[in-house]
Amino acid sequence: MQLRFIEAFSAAAVADPRIRAAWLAGSFGKGIADRWSDVDAHLLIDPAHSDDFKAGVRGWLEALRPLVLYRLLFGGQMVNAMTDEGMRLDVWLHSGESAEVVEGHTRVLYAQDGTLTWKPNPGTALSQAEAAAELERAIPEFWRCVAMLPVALGRDEKLIGAAGNFLILLLLTDVLSLAGGVRKDRGVKALNSFLPPAYRRLAEEATFLPALTLEELARFQLRLARLMQEHGPAICEQWQVDYPQALEDAALGYVARELRQLGFGATLEELHRLL
Repeated sequence: MQLRFIEAFSAAAVADPRIRAAWLAGSFGKGIADRWSDVDAHLLIDPAHSDDFKAGVRGWLEALRPLVLYRLLFGGQMVNAMTDEGMRLDVWLHSGESAEVVEGHTRVLYAQDGTLTWKPNPGTALSQAEAAAELERAIPEFWRCVAMLPVALGRDEKLIGAAGNFLILLLLTDVLSLAGGVRKDRGVKALNSFLPPAYRRLAEEATFLPALTLEELARFQLRLARLMQEHGPAICEQWQVDYPQALEDAALGYVARELRQLGFGATLEELHRLL
């Protein structure tokens, strides 16, 4: 399905005089795509025809395959779409005489002379600056979300609590992935290649919600909190980042007080092992 579309996309780009270059990024650009991969495509459009092309880009794409979803994102710079076969498609629209592409991350479909300049492949090793930036984003957000547990419990918002728990799970796996030292250069639907197997097993074992009750929602979140408490400081030390211990203490202290007030005595026993 994807390969048929890419072939048609490439032929249409070659035939359109307004297009100076066309290439693939993402999994197809790197040569690691499978049957479930999105198509991430880029078009470089002659500046003299950029507005005209963008105004008619939906028709241009639907001539290749009917669309059941079409959205313009990022101020009209990207088309986010889905075909009638269920294929997911992102098309970035560049306007200019040339564009930069990354070695090893790009499959060129068509390019006029001089339109593409190549940047070196950044490799797979995660840099200290990248890891620090991710830790400084994900860990504080994790504990901020943990501190909102009493909101869902106190208001009997089971669905909101369940949604929040899986957001917390994703933040936790973002942090645990950094232990492997590998740059996460795939989309949000690819985690296994970056999460070390031992951490993956721990996270999977913690992700257990036998019933949508307030107590089980709390236990789910506290199991994730324990994993962050046990492993977050060591990962921060690995990357020479200060762990936000005061934030953890404040979040867990607040949750403990609220759970006592709400009468979740059995759940507090699990929380006490964190404090």
